[in-house]
Amino acid sequence: MNRAEYNRIKGELDKAGTVIDRIRILCEKDYEEEMIRLTWELGYVIETLNFELTGSKKVSFCDLECLEKKMMHFECREELAGCYSDWKDGMTQILERRYYAKNVWDEKFLKLMDYICFVDFDVIVKKAKESLLGQGEELIKKFCIYYQEYSEMWGTLDTAADRYDVIVNRVTALKEHRKDFLWLYHRLGDWRSKIVLCSMLYNWLTFDLEYINVMKEGNFTDYFDLDLVRCDEREVVVDLGAWTGDSVENYIRTYGKYKKIFCYEIDPSSVKEMKKNLAQYPDIEYRNKAVGSKNSMGSYVTSGPLSTINKITDDHSGTEIEIVSLDSDIDEKITLIKMDIEGAEQDALLGCERHIREEQPRLLISVYHNNEDIWKIPRMISDMNPDYRFYLRSNGWQWGPAEIVLLAI
Repeated sequence: MNRAEYNRIKGELDKAGTVIDRIRILCEKDYEEEMIRLTWELGYVIETLNFELTGSKKVSFCDLECLEKKMMHFECREELAGCYSDWKDGMTQILERRYYAKNVWDEKFLKLMDYICFVDFDVIVKKAKESLLGQGEELIKKFCIYYQEYSEMWGTLDTAADRYDVIVNRVTALKEHRKDFLWLYHRLGDWRSKIVLCSMLYNWLTFDLEYINVMKEGNFTDYFDLDLVRCDEREVVVDLGAWTGDSVENYIRTYGKYKKIFCYEIDPSSVKEMKKNLAQYPDIEYRNKAVGSKNSMGSYVTSGPLSTINKITDDHSGTEIEIVSLDSDIDEKITLIKMDIEGAEQDALLGCERHIREEQPRLLISVYHNNEDIWKIPRMISDMNPDYRFYLRSNGWQWGPAEIVLLAI
């Protein structure tokens, strides 16, 4: 926000303050006639500035419809003026936060957080629906196909059936965890990371694909950002969700050096393919196991022999698999852990707490498999070891925010 814009809005708030002061000193005989005029004048300013500063004409700390019901009662004059004053104070705080933001991305993020905080749930959901439905018929079809395919992650989107679970779930996550998103934003270690988080959340509510373009990078492979992840011949690498060895190949092509690599993959057919793909490389150990918080037996389901979506299931309807914790399964010091295990990352983190506390391995973790991992996983890591710094990268292009990786260094 520039100085001229700040001064203009500050001037409007000052005018509103003058009107509020006049309401306080109205005498009873002039009250009804004057109150109608002043309320109309103030209501216009309130709706205009609400929209300008929060994106909605209505904010939760000033319900004009409720106040208008009281305006004709002289005995409500002080209460009414007090409510209007609270509005002015709230908007002044929002204005000051916005003006003193460091740059355009700080300002955009603060505006979004104010929108989430001060605008009613139903209004946010309604505006998100309108934004989606304004994207055009072809795009809407693609969004619906994409989100229905991955409905287990984020919820259903089916405009023909009036199903908007994706939107409701995301607004719920933002409302309930606004402080967690603020915490994460301020903990992120560079502006590239902040842009990823801010763009992701704006896309959540707008479905504007330009935000996907803004957050997507193509400089490095998915996990191995050379500005942050530096590796040498001493590395003991653990790949959770190794699939057919693609991430290991990317690692070796990027760095060329390591001491040992452990590959965990739950689907035997993928392990078989991985062994073929990585046969030329020494010191790789293959473990057909799942990784979780503790040692147990479980089952998994897969949607195909080369599927990337292999998931542990609770109903034991799939193939039996051994589940281990990394703390129990690997004794030696680990220097780097990559995780992409379809929403089981939080459970796996709990099972490598000893390694994280004592050895501080670099953690490269997919955080897009639900609406919670993006903030919850950094919180978990910080609780285990507060010395970690956090970064976000997005190297994929999808119809929604995906392929987002947390780098905890």
